[in-house]
Amino acid sequence: MKIDPPAPSPTPLHRTPATGVAAPATGTEAVERPKEAAQASAHVHSMPAAVGGSDFNAARVAAIREDIRAGRYEIRPERIADGLLASVRDLLDPKGRE
Repeated sequence: MKIDPPAPSPTPLHRTPATGVAAPATGTEAVERPKEAAQASAHVHSMPAAVGGSDFNAARVAAIREDIRAGRYEIRPERIADGLLASVRDLLDPKGRE
């Protein structure tokens, strides 16, 4: 039986504006990336409010997180499958297209 060597640990990547090519972040760049990510995240979360509404329900998300932590969250594959099938039907429905 052959056992592969362990994969290398992930290295944070960032895009350079001039080339647009991803390169590993090193030194202080790696430390500063979480700050930029937090700012971007805050900006993204403020966007739905700026356009007049949001489908985000913070109380529901908090309840789901707590259920996951407590081991009470129940995944129902049949409900997921039904939702996916309904979505595909909507996409394929010629009546819905103009």
